[in-house]
Amino acid sequence: MSGSGLEQAEREIDKSLRLGKFCMRFIGLSFNPANNASEFMQQKVMLVLSVLGICYHVFSEIVYIGLTLSNSPRVEDVVPLFHTFGYGALSIAKVFVLWYKKDVFSQLIKELAVIWPVPPLDEDAQLIKNKSLAALSITQRWYFAINIIGVWFYNLTPIAIYFYQRFQGMEAVIGYVWVSWYPFDKHEPIAHVAVYIFEIFAGQTCVWIMICTDLLFCTMASHIVLLLRLLHRRLESIAVVDQPEDRYYYDIIENIKLHQRLIRYCNDLEEAFALSNLVNYVLSSVNICCVVFVIVLLEPFLAISNKLFLSSALIQIGMICWYGDDILHANADVAAAAYNSGWYRTDPRSRKALMFLIIRAQKPIAFTAMKFTNISLVTYSSILTRSYSYFALLYTMYSDR
Repeated sequence: MSGSGLEQAEREIDKSLRLGKFCMRFIGLSFNPANNASEFMQQKVMLVLSVLGICYHVFSEIVYIGLTLSNSPRVEDVVPLFHTFGYGALSIAKVFVLWYKKDVFSQLIKELAVIWPVPPLDEDAQLIKNKSLAALSITQRWYFAINIIGVWFYNLTPIAIYFYQRFQGMEAVIGYVWVSWYPFDKHEPIAHVAVYIFEIFAGQTCVWIMICTDLLFCTMASHIVLLLRLLHRRLESIAVVDQPEDRYYYDIIENIKLHQRLIRYCNDLEEAFALSNLVNYVLSSVNICCVVFVIVLLEPFLAISNKLFLSSALIQIGMICWYGDDILHANADVAAAAYNSGWYRTDPRSRKALMFLIIRAQKPIAFTAMKFTNISLVTYSSILTRSYSYFALLYTMYSDR
């Protein structure tokens, strides 16, 4: 790729990652080195504050859950605490992955620019690229909006309840965003304000982490799918036009190299996200189950916030499973495309090379949860099924009280 082509590829990839990078700045992380010492210190301070904030937020919820279990182990008292705890625990896992693998992600972005499709492209290839980037942009914006709106519904609900109670002539006190434990009396005026601000900060930080990691994963996965689809199209066009036999062989070898590169790229990305995918897989069904229980049976004042939380949780794990499933099918289509090409017009050497491509493409490439399970729509279905099973159990326990 020429220098100008590489620069254009980097601009287009950077544009697709812009929303995720925007969120990363609020937790003190960046794929680019700091420009000066002041910016470096600012990033480190923000990262430390973000990590300490969400760690204490999760710790305080664990303590509160423990105290609740020891004092009143009723289903309706304990279940509402678990989905926010699960969200915070998932945020800790994801920020650790993002921080620990930051250099890996940066290198993957650079490698992607080398194989990124840049003009001149034929009409069909350009159409595939445009549709993929447009769909990705819509997904990113919707996911960003739902998460931001959801967390601010939680942040403002105590104030809304306060004014509602005042309007009804009831005794009103501004509550708190989350149900947490603190080693001091949080009802003192100054402590009350400080706790409220801290809980807004902790909740918003969790959302920034979730958005940037999920958008990074889905964006990179979407780009792999795009490249696999373009490879699919290139393979179908082999030997469609009469060319010298050496040219057929050269085209096939180039496609094999691209496919191998995409496989390595996918494996590197899978390894980087394996831990967060495992935590996501384990906690998602619990989070969905608990928030559905709360929506159906408890807390009418938090109905809108909890419904937005449910929407976010369903979209979050669904989006990851969708792109994981897309890669499985896109890679399988590579083998079909090679078989549907004009291989019968080529010489034995070219056919043999194409046969090796077909054999390799029949072996699935997939994202996994630490090799425990593949991330696909089948996984999404199992998460929803398990969530319903947990909900049915909790509902039975609640009804039999």
